Amino acid sequence: MGRTPSISVVTLAYQHEKYIAEAIQSVLDQTFTDFELIVVNDGSSDRTDEIIRSFQDDRIIYIYQENQGPSAAANNGISAASAKYIALMSGDDVCYAQRLAVEYQHLQDSGNRVVFSWVDFIDDDSQPFVGEHFAQDFFNHPQRNRAEMLNWFFMKGNYLCAVTALVEKQILVECGLFNPALIQLQDFEMWVEIIKKYDISLLEDKLVKYRVRSGDNNLSSDPTNSVRSIFEGYQLYRQILNNLPIELFRASFADALDRPELSEGDSYELAKAFIYLDHDLTLLRHIGIEKLFNLLQDERTLRFSKSKYDFGLPELYALTKDADITNSRVQSELSRSQSQLYQTQIELVQAQSSLREYADKIRAMELEGLWTLRSVRLLIKRLFGDLFR
Repeated sequence: MGRTPSISVVTLAYQHEKYIAEAIQSVLDQTFTDFELIVVNDGSSDRTDEIIRSFQDDRIIYIYQENQGPSAAANNGISAASAKYIALMSGDDVCYAQRLAVEYQHLQDSGNRVVFSWVDFIDDDSQPFVGEHFAQDFFNHPQRNRAEMLNWFFMKGNYLCAVTALVEKQILVECGLFNPALIQLQDFEMWVEIIKKYDISLLEDKLVKYRVRSGDNNLSSDPTNSVRSIFEGYQLYRQILNNLPIELFRASFADALDRPELSEGDSYELAKAFIYLDHDLTLLRHIGIEKLFNLLQDERTLRFSKSKYDFGLPELYALTKDADITNSRVQSELSRSQSQLYQTQIELVQAQSSLREYADKIRAMELEGLWTLRSVRLLIKRLFGDLFR
C-alpha cells in the first residue's frame, strides 16, 4: 500500500464459503478508504480459501493457518496489522458502507479509544431476519458508563457485538490479546479487561449486519456448545474482579455494598466475595463461597470479617452446607425418583401378570362351560335317541 493505513480490518473466516465473498466486498466498499484488510482463514476445508484468493485487491493481506480457533486467528491478524486501529470482522457478517467512517470519526471526536455499534440481523440469504432468534436481546443496548457496564457484565453477561468493534491495537496488546484457550467467551473476557481501564463507546448507529444462521450454526447459539460455554464462563468469572480498581468496584456495586468505606486488603477482598453471593446464578455464588473459604482461613482476616461484616465460621459453615457443587442432592432425588418409577413399573408388570392369569382362568372356565354344555347336549341326544328308537 506504500504507507501505514489508519485502520486494519481483521476478518476471521472458517467454513464461510457461502458468505466470505459478501463479507470481503462489504469491507472493500467502505466510504472510508484508508485501511488494510487482513483475512485470516482458520483452516477451512470448504471453498473459503479459493474464494478469498479470487479477490485481486492490494489492500488485502491473506493469512492461512491450521485450525486453531477464533482467538488464535484474531491474534495472528492483530499481530500482522500495521494500523493504529483494529476493526474486528467475521467472514459471515456484512459491514454497512459507512461503518469505518462513522466509528473512526467518533474516536477522533470523543477522544475515546474503543467503540462498538448496534447491528441489524440478517439470515442465511442476507435478508432481514424475521422472527425470534438467540441474539435479539444480546446487542443494541444503550450507552452505559464504565461502572454500569461492569455491573451489567458481572450480573448479566456480555452485550457488545465483537464484529462491530474498532479499538486501538495497543489496548488489545496491553490486555494480552485474546485468550487462545477460549472459543466461546474470548471476546467477553477482552471487553472485561478493557473496561477496567478504559471507557467504551457504544453507538446506536447500526453499522454491521449480524448473520443469524439457520440450524443454530452460530458458534454462540449451537446447543452442543452449552457445556463448554458454562465451563468457560466459570473460569472467566473466577477472575472477573481481579485487578479491578477499587473506585470502579465501589461505583459498580454501590447498591450491594454494606460497607462502602472499602480499603485495599481484607475489606476489599471480602466485599468481592460477598458480591458473588448476590448473584442469581448458583454457580457464581459458589465462587463467592470458595473465596470466603480461602479468606477466612487467615486468622486476621477472620477477625476482620467478624468485626466488620458480622460474618464468621458459623456463617461460612451454613453456606458450605448448601454448596452442592456436584448436584448430589438433585442426583439423590433423581435416583429416588428412578427407584420409585422402577418399583411402580414392577408393580404394573405384576398387575398385568395377575390380569393375564385372571383372564386365563376366565377363558378356562368358559372353555370348561362350553365342554360341559356340549356334553349335556350329547347326553340328551343319546337319551332321546334311545327313547324314540
